[in-house]
Amino acid sequence: MTQEGNGGWLNGLIFTLSYFTVWSNILTFIMNWSLVADPARDGTIFRWLRMSSLVMITITGLVYAIVLAPDANPVGLGVYTNIGYHYISPWATVLGFLLFGPRPRFRVKTVFAMLAIPVVWLTYTLLRGLLLVTPPPEAPSTQLGEPQNWYPYPFIDVNDPSPLIPGLEFGGYAGVGVNIVVIVFLGLLFGFIFLGLDRALSKGNKALPLT
Repeated sequence: MTQEGNGGWLNGLIFTLSYFTVWSNILTFIMNWSLVADPARDGTIFRWLRMSSLVMITITGLVYAIVLAPDANPVGLGVYTNIGYHYISPWATVLGFLLFGPRPRFRVKTVFAMLAIPVVWLTYTLLRGLLLVTPPPEAPSTQLGEPQNWYPYPFIDVNDPSPLIPGLEFGGYAGVGVNIVVIVFLGLLFGFIFLGLDRALSKGNKALPLT
């Protein structure tokens, strides 16, 4: 039942699509099914999106398990979607990459290109946070049912950012900025890990440039 003041189903949809978890799972779903259709798929856009999906879904799984899970309290259907989004999808995707590839596909420039979608999400999130919005009841919020500057995760909440690294605690955009640097570092780290695995599992062969 739609609760009064939550903006209805459209507002709920917008809030749902505002989570990095949802972005990463949608992209991962698309890329995994594209490989089911063509296991040897290749191409410039494929390489970029494949690397992006691997890194994004890995970060999703790790950040949830380490940072968000202790305070999470999913109920009802959310118990099952939570397991799918944060546990099954990340680790099944990484396992599929390790077992099936395809490879080699990645180059150093692919790692840096991978940052494009996360940067778009961060830009959208921070700009949307400047607006006063009313979260639906199922969305974590500081003032349930009240218009507010809303952010989907506590570590990018400009109102009161929680530090990703203990001891590096700052308020406002400074705290969010430090957390973003940490996340970008982790993204690049995992990008180079996947690049190294791509080459190691293809016996040192490098992905050929695409014309």
